[in-house]
Order: sequence, then structure tokens, then C-alpha cells
Amino acid sequence: MKGVVGVYSKDNAVQKALNILYGVQHRGQESSGISAAGDHSLRTWNGPGLVSKVFHEQIKSFIHPNDYIVIGCASGENAKNGSLPPVEYENEPYKIALVLDGHITDGEGSFNEEVVGKNLLEKLKVSTPDQAVAEMMKDLSDSYFSLVMIFLDKATGSSELFVARDRRGVRPLFIGHNRDEIFVASESAPLDVLEAMGGHIEKRLDVKPGSYVVKSDDRFEERQVLEPRPAHCVFEWVYFGRPDSVMEGKNVHFARKRLGHALVETHHLKEEYGVDDRKFGNSALIPVPDSGRSVCTGVAEALGVTHDEGVIKNAYLGRTYIIDDPDFRKIASDLKHNIIKETVSGKRIIICDDSIVRGTVSESVAKNLREAGAAEVDFLVSYAPIYYPCFSDPHDKPLAAAAYKGKTLDEIGDLVASNLPSIDKVRYNSPDSVIRAVGLPTSHLCMFCVTGESPFEG
Repeated sequence: MKGVVGVYSKDNAVQKALNILYGVQHRGQESSGISAAGDHSLRTWNGPGLVSKVFHEQIKSFIHPNDYIVIGCASGENAKNGSLPPVEYENEPYKIALVLDGHITDGEGSFNEEVVGKNLLEKLKVSTPDQAVAEMMKDLSDSYFSLVMIFLDKATGSSELFVARDRRGVRPLFIGHNRDEIFVASESAPLDVLEAMGGHIEKRLDVKPGSYVVKSDDRFEERQVLEPRPAHCVFEWVYFGRPDSVMEGKNVHFARKRLGHALVETHHLKEEYGVDDRKFGNSALIPVPDSGRSVCTGVAEALGVTHDEGVIKNAYLGRTYIIDDPDFRKIASDLKHNIIKETVSGKRIIICDDSIVRGTVSESVAKNLREAGAAEVDFLVSYAPIYYPCFSDPHDKPLAAAAYKGKTLDEIGDLVASNLPSIDKVRYNSPDSVIRAVGLPTSHLCMFCVTGESPFEG
């Protein structure tokens, strides 16, 4: 997963791009990079680590003050073939820099940017950038991507910014613009921050699935290349997205609160936890930060109780879910979470989290709660049981076995809890509850990890 950004501006474009890039850092922690075009040149700067590590005072000597098209990324993926994004490609007429959030493979070992770059270079031998982008999107109609590109015409020295999204819109891509500038980000929230810092945005929109947008000195156009077949990844609202982002018109925080409401209704938690007859006093309702916070607020609202702080996150360790190595993921979780013993000691802990995939982090948190004196640990999980690895990572192994399908939610939760020694009870939302909480039509969402129904088939 990556956070991608793009800026077209003749007023300090690089700084604006970096400001936006900080806002998508949660989508990628392994590397950061930008490419800048202007003054008849295209240059790229990238490196391993967070934005704050890669871009420091020394970058000012690299970036020309007249640069006015900038793209960038915060990457959560290991570099393929030793290349960190953005990645540059070049032929006789054009130089390109591109970055994408998505999953593309040509079946021959090439991935993502490399596949797109090779495809575009071949088409640019006989086509304009507009034609090349449109044909590339058709060629890759069974892949998914949110793609940001710079095209530098080597003969004229002029550059254009292109933004493209696959026909299913699996990953989000958002644009804000005014008459002279365009700002692109994986999510809407970083553009809110940019505007609060003095940026001017007149119109906001999600890039339409199957379309591309182009901005240059003399044009701003949107073209629909492929008929949309929306299959937005529902995990964006459950986990990936910032709570202050709006995706496809649906605010992430409020979707997560509705997931909390649904948990209470589905499992009759008022009766389960004795809220109405005042038996809740020896319980503590707490979130796993950060994506569990909004869910916990929703649960508290529906129960009519207050929630408390019990698990404190070290913000400097980032997200553990996107760490590949399971042993290191466990260590990172232990380093990341600390327990307020006074909150949990001697109590039944009802903890709200977004999901249980492998169970490594959930068990680590629960074990720490037990060691801090919790008498019981129940997990309220905002998502439905995950049975299948995402089609982009088929080697991942979810804890909930496909054999559990067909059982009741309570039975599935009990089976999952039986594999996690420190957890007494697990309660999930149903797939229908998740869909209602997000608020989009079922046909517009991808829930492959729950249903096994691929948006790329049929």
C-alpha cells in the first residue's frame, strides 16, 4: 500500500506536495519520494524511511524554486528490483515519473510502476500522452491502481500532470483544485490541512473510476476511458483511511461509529454487559488506537456508557498491520502499545478494534492487558470475520478459517477466541452491517476477504 500525492502549482509546489505527503504517511512507512518537473527538467528524490527522514534541509539545494509539477509517495511496500518510487522512465521524446497505489503484474515478475512505465514508453513511440494513458488503462483493465504521473516533453521542455484510477476504484484517489492549481492525494483529509494552511481549493471530487485527469499550462480535462465498475475496498473505511477523510462521499469516522452501533445491536450488548441493570460498573470500555477509537465512540453511544483510555500507542512506531514479518510485527506491537494499569486492573475489559486478520497484534494487546491485571478481555471487532487473504497478497493467512463460514457470528467469534489464549470473547459485525455502516451499495464495494467474491471475475 502507498499514499500518493500530486501538485500542479506555480507557487511553491514542492512545499505544498510535502505538506500533503505528510498527510498520507499512514499509508506507507518504508520509503518516501518525490519527483519535480519544471524549468525544462524532471528530477526525483527518494529514500528509505518516513517523509521527515528523507526530506530535510538539504533538499532545498536539489529542488529548483520554479518547479511547478510535483508527485510523491509514502510507500508501505518493499521496493521491487531495488527501485524506490517515484520511478522514472525515458525514451527519445519523453521522460516520465510515476507512482501508484495498487497492484499490477504482467505475469513475468514485473510489478506496479515497472509494468505501467514499460507500457507507456512503448505507446509513446507513436502516441500522445493522452492516447498512451487511455490505452494503458485499457490494457490494465483487470488491475487496480490510483496513479499519478508527470510527462516531460523533451523537445519543448513542457510538462503535464496526469492522474488515473482503475475502473473499479479499489483504492481511493481525491482531487482538489482551483482555476490555476490542482492537488491530488490518496485521501481527502490532507487537502483539508493544506487549505487550513492557506491553500485555496474551489472544488473537491473523487477521481471517477475508469477516468483520468490531466493538468498543464493551458488545460484541465477529465476523460472517462472505461465504464466504471465500482468495487471500493471496504477496508478503507474500516482501517486504512484517516477518520477525518471522506471517501466516495462517506466520512470514515462516522462509518466507524455506525460499525460500533451495529455491534451493540447485533449482539444485544446492553443485555450482555448488564448496562440496564447497572452491572457495568466493573467493566471498562476502551479502544485500540487509532482505528478502534471511532468504533469505541459508537459502542459507547449505543450502550449509553462512557469509554476510557487503557491502551496508549507510541505514535512513532506507525502501523503494525503493514509489517510483513510476523515475528517483528509482534515485537512492534509490544513496543507500540502500553497499558494504563489503573484503568484495567481487576476489571472486565471490553476493547474495540477494527479487525482481526492474523491475530498477532490482538493477542499481543490482550496479553499485555492480562499482565496489567485485567480479569477478562473481550474484543469487539468492527469488521466481519476475514476468511480469505486479499487477492493482492495471496500468501497471507487469516486466523478465521474458511471452514467457519456458515456458523453464527457468536460461534465464529468463540472459535477465533479459542485460538487466542489471552482473549475470552470475540464479537464481529456481519457483512451486511458493515455495508450499511459504510453507506454505499453492496455492488460498489469489494469484500473479497470476507466473501471470496472477486471483483475481477464475472
